[in-house]
Amino acid sequence: MGAASSRSPKITAARRRVGGVLRRHAGIGVLLGLGVLLRALFMIAYRPAFWFHGDSGVYLNLAGSALAPHPTRPLGYPVLLKLLAPAGTHLAVVAAQHLLSLLLALAVYVLLQRRGLSRRLCCLAAAPLLFDSLVLTTGHYLLPDMLFTALFAGAVVLLLGPGTPSQPAVVGAGLLIAAAWITKPTALPVALLLGLYLLARRVGWRRLVGYALGFTVPYVGLLVWIGDRPSVYGSQSGTALYGRAAIIADCDRLRLTDRERVACPDQPLGQRWDRADAFFWRRPARLDDVYTEAGAQRLVDFAVEVVRQQPLDYLRIVGKESAAHFVPRMYLGPMNECLRERLVPPAAFRGTERLPDRCPPAQGSANFGGGATWPGTAPEGTALTEGLHRYGELLRVVPIVLLVGVLLTLAALVVRRRRVDGIRPPGVRVDGRVRLDLVLLLLAGPGLTVLTVAVGMYEPRYALPALPLSAIAAAMAWHGLTNRPSDTPPVTIPATREPERRDSLSAAISR
Repeated sequence: MGAASSRSPKITAARRRVGGVLRRHAGIGVLLGLGVLLRALFMIAYRPAFWFHGDSGVYLNLAGSALAPHPTRPLGYPVLLKLLAPAGTHLAVVAAQHLLSLLLALAVYVLLQRRGLSRRLCCLAAAPLLFDSLVLTTGHYLLPDMLFTALFAGAVVLLLGPGTPSQPAVVGAGLLIAAAWITKPTALPVALLLGLYLLARRVGWRRLVGYALGFTVPYVGLLVWIGDRPSVYGSQSGTALYGRAAIIADCDRLRLTDRERVACPDQPLGQRWDRADAFFWRRPARLDDVYTEAGAQRLVDFAVEVVRQQPLDYLRIVGKESAAHFVPRMYLGPMNECLRERLVPPAAFRGTERLPDRCPPAQGSANFGGGATWPGTAPEGTALTEGLHRYGELLRVVPIVLLVGVLLTLAALVVRRRRVDGIRPPGVRVDGRVRLDLVLLLLAGPGLTVLTVAVGMYEPRYALPALPLSAIAAAMAWHGLTNRPSDTPPVTIPATREPERRDSLSAAISR
């Protein structure tokens, strides 16, 4: 009896603490609840998953066999599919992917709370990950993008907490960015960027070694396992640039070797496809040796020569397609419009008569590992699918978040506060740290998005990894720009005892 009564106050106190936490963070709780509801509606309306022609089937085939290097597809997503295969349905895959987006939104909120931002601003930063239609649609596809976004953003978030990142945090960041690289090799530049960030932070050699080991052990291990077999991590990694160059190549005036000239597109300038990857997937028979090392190298050499001899044309097309990531509904041509339609929740799954266009999402089969299923020639939607379709058309905020994030970040890096009565506001000594955080977010988020266009192509879902980082940067920058230092001079405290305010961006961008 006495033991039970002694436990009762502890249980009551624990319940009060939990209740207090829930009340303080009721805003994010409501948003998460609405996010869960939206995802449940997707899973009811579009059972079991969206099917991406040309990609989903390849990933499922890789997962259904012994894992082996593939010349155009990385291995991270097939590993996830293999783990979820015992569920026997594609619905388990999209449920896991929707859960990842919810957890990522919560991670953004928690990080910004730890950095001292208001709960309202933290909720606003997390909201795009909960409600943006591109996040919802991509998460419902049998595609690796949501897994990559969670791994990639998670690695960056682990290093951005207040204070010096712990040893487990840096090792975890290394492992996550390595997993992101295995899922999509475009993460490699950010893996190097995170190492430079830690070096600039002067976190100590133990943490640097921990991060390096966390990344390089899986990195080197995978490359050793692949060996000299063709893979997206090796000999095939540069072929994406071929499509970017083929759009603009003026072969009549280019100085090319006979070997390189074979890679010239058949269509004349002005009559070519507006999507870069079309030149690879619809290549003529003379280029069917691209999966050999010599064939892949020929495409890379051709692309390099086009960029070198037509630099202004290259910058123009990269600038135009990069701008589409920051300007909503920017028109890039009919093939890109078809691609945009594929990333909007449909009013109805496409029928067999739409197969040549391959625009609206197709429906994956109910059984795990099966292909797409095609309804009749006149598919009919429901009130729910019609509503979700309109929602998807209207609520696409990724370009806006990326643009606002870049503008606010640049403003926070440029604007300097005036001294108050000749005295710098307290906490200015962490200025370099927070500025470094903003530069990291700018380069790892929008920077990687532009790099993906420069070496490959534009595709709306390729901007997803930048969404959480841009939201974090925008919130931090806004906090700093709107929270002005007090007009009252700080109390004089010896420099060695001045309280640290590592999480204050307003102090960090002050002078």
